Amino acid sequence: MRAKALAVAVVPVVLGCLPAGTVAAHAATATYYVSPTGSDSNSGLSPSQAWKTIAKVNGSTFPQGSTVSFQGGQTFTGCLVLDSANVPSSAASTPFRVNSYGTGQATVSSDCSGDYSAAVTADNVSGFQLTGLKLVNGSTTAAGVLLENQNGTSATQGLTVSNSDISGFATPAGSSSSFGGEIMILGYAVNGHSGPLDDVQIRDNQLHGASVTSPDGPGIYGWGSGENITHVTVEGNTVYNLGMGAKDVGAGITGDGWDGAVIQHNVIHDVGANVTSCGGASGIETYTSNNVTVRYNEVYNVQPSPAFTAGCDWDGIDLDGGTTNSVVEYNYTHHNAGSGLLAYTSTVDSKVWGPNTYRYNISENDDWAKAQGGLMDVVPSAPKNALSIYGNTFFTNVAQSTKSTASACFNFGYSAGTWGSGSLIADNICHLADRDQYGHPGQFSYNPYGQTGMTLSHNLYYAASSPTWRWGGTTYSTFAAWQAAGLETGPVWGDPLLTSPGSGGTCAWTPSSGTGPQPCPPAYTLKSGSPAAGSGVAVSGSGGVDYYQDAIPGTPNIGADAG
Repeated sequence: MRAKALAVAVVPVVLGCLPAGTVAAHAATATYYVSPTGSDSNSGLSPSQAWKTIAKVNGSTFPQGSTVSFQGGQTFTGCLVLDSANVPSSAASTPFRVNSYGTGQATVSSDCSGDYSAAVTADNVSGFQLTGLKLVNGSTTAAGVLLENQNGTSATQGLTVSNSDISGFATPAGSSSSFGGEIMILGYAVNGHSGPLDDVQIRDNQLHGASVTSPDGPGIYGWGSGENITHVTVEGNTVYNLGMGAKDVGAGITGDGWDGAVIQHNVIHDVGANVTSCGGASGIETYTSNNVTVRYNEVYNVQPSPAFTAGCDWDGIDLDGGTTNSVVEYNYTHHNAGSGLLAYTSTVDSKVWGPNTYRYNISENDDWAKAQGGLMDVVPSAPKNALSIYGNTFFTNVAQSTKSTASACFNFGYSAGTWGSGSLIADNICHLADRDQYGHPGQFSYNPYGQTGMTLSHNLYYAASSPTWRWGGTTYSTFAAWQAAGLETGPVWGDPLLTSPGSGGTCAWTPSSGTGPQPCPPAYTLKSGSPAAGSGVAVSGSGGVDYYQDAIPGTPNIGADAG
């Protein structure tokens, strides 16, 4: 594994150019219609006077607050470019809208190519809203939607992509750039200008490839300059079939350079099928970002396909290098080739990772390929700022029959070190029913370098046989030995009596509903008589509710079913 290299090569050119010809100027805010049966000599101001082509839209000048509406159920060939040339005045308070009219979604089939091409570009257009369209790659176009600011010094504000179906976009073959994917959000524009973006909302979209091994890049790829992409909401999206390239380091949802973001109620699955290197892929990943909340997501099948050959990562959710003041909570990760949860604790450009928190998440049968070595990984080094891991339920019964060791519950680092002050690992369930080629389960904690400084408290451990904890140069092979070592306060041993461990499966829920995946999976609620019940320790600032959104009592249960 290595720190993510989310760089986009920069070219000193403007992405799109308006076609030659007379630019039509319109005096008042209006809706302009586009239909295959229209004519570019029409006024565009009614369905009966519709324009015909995307080229006509690109070559026209629109007043602030205008709408461009394509006929539903029809296909339009071209690449739409909206910027300060054809939308010279824009504001978040008076949105510029692109949508469909009539019945169904209109389809934009891109015909542009090149390393930085996009089916739809909105460049320095505040209030831009793309809603209810289908975008497909009809050429070798790199991106579905590109949001950027190539010349503004103040933030372009109020950008929304919603209720759209975007598919087929990836970094062009042979390109040295990492630019490409369904939606690109750039605070470092393709002309090299660090134009900030503010209030970006990506909601209720279908972002996908045609099959598991499609070369499609990230579903959402945000890349800032510093942290100049602010107030981002990624919500209600279904992101899937993003096979990516062999050396891709992106994710289904990638937030780089974001300050103040919520990533919630998304489903991400079947990501990274073609990756054979380390550093990618992940389901959800942040990098050099601050104040990000990742919650209520389901992430599964982040994995190579059809089989594991080489590489690592394939994590469910990753707070990667330089991520600060962020929380991962109420997520369900399962059947990922790498860890369900990853804390990649590297410092990036003097941006020290943490403090960050992982709480009330459920992990089922993650790290099936042992691509990371643990269900929860903290690597490559001891976090310099506080890391809190509490109230999570980790379960695996994967048979890793070709591996000399099975996946650990917690896997720590590649070196010695002291965790940041205030670090905590508490109230987690580690139920290991996995097996290596010798029939042994994984280790509850794998800390061979003897990292120190974290408080261990009231975690519940269970394996049918051969329990082990590796701490520094010592392996503890019984719970009594672990207790006697005095490394943890109030540890608990015993079958947690989960309702149906290993049967969580895939949840049936609708991300755009704004709820879920709760109450799925019910498999990880506690049965009556569980030793986890009422055996936890109170954690200050815990958020108030557990995975199932039940209130957390003064003395919580151990695990995600804390209430």
